[in-house]
Amino acid sequence: MRRFIIAILLWGQFFVVQKYAAAGEIPPFRWQVGERLTWKVSWSFIRLGTLQMIVEDTVRIKNQKLYRIKLLMDSNPVLIFVNIHNKYECLIDSLFRPVIYLVNENESGNKNILLYQFDYDKRQALMQVLDVNDSTHVLEEKIINLEHNLYDGISLTFFARGNASPNKTFELYTFINDRTGPLDMRFGSEVEEVKIRSVGKELPTIRVEGTFHIKGIAGVTGDYKGWFTRDERRVPLKALLKVFVGNVVVELESWKNWHYE
Repeated sequence: MRRFIIAILLWGQFFVVQKYAAAGEIPPFRWQVGERLTWKVSWSFIRLGTLQMIVEDTVRIKNQKLYRIKLLMDSNPVLIFVNIHNKYECLIDSLFRPVIYLVNENESGNKNILLYQFDYDKRQALMQVLDVNDSTHVLEEKIINLEHNLYDGISLTFFARGNASPNKTFELYTFINDRTGPLDMRFGSEVEEVKIRSVGKELPTIRVEGTFHIKGIAGVTGDYKGWFTRDERRVPLKALLKVFVGNVVVELESWKNWHYE
């Protein structure tokens, strides 16, 4: 009986997938704990560094299920003009909003630790600057009034993954330190085939594009483009961004707990 029930569930899942494929639609986004995505960042023919994003686990705070995501940013050690080793950790709710966001930056020896705690009932966020030698010691703190939901780089990525759908348009707000600013996010209507070296074949994608109206992490600003897989995971395959050194290409290099068709 148990095997029969499992077979029925798998058969039903197959028909759900076929339904979306036949309609040319994108299935609902699905989280995957243990997912690990690694991208290379290139400027012209120079590899600037690596980005790695990990869905670590889930936690419950005030009976709310949150996803713990880590982002590691490391520059290429052979480069002498850039030295970045940053760590970011974010707890994200089901609406892809940050609830707790921890920044641990080390750029050319300049260290910085920031902690953000969001209270959406009060429409406020508490930003704290922590002592790099003793993170339990608060050096400075500031209350930020939330006129809009604010997204960091991690939650913004998952917002895009979770909401990727043809012809959707969003006006969002992002932040860095205590500065906030708007960004546009527009999803295209056409299926675009994208091929990257690590996959070796073309995959159907949905394109996102827009403009950052604020300078963010690593100097990200201005116009951007990106391509997500059209499966339930919406994996970011490739992005074109403008950062402090100029225009860069971010391309998926390796992954764990994802399988492309």
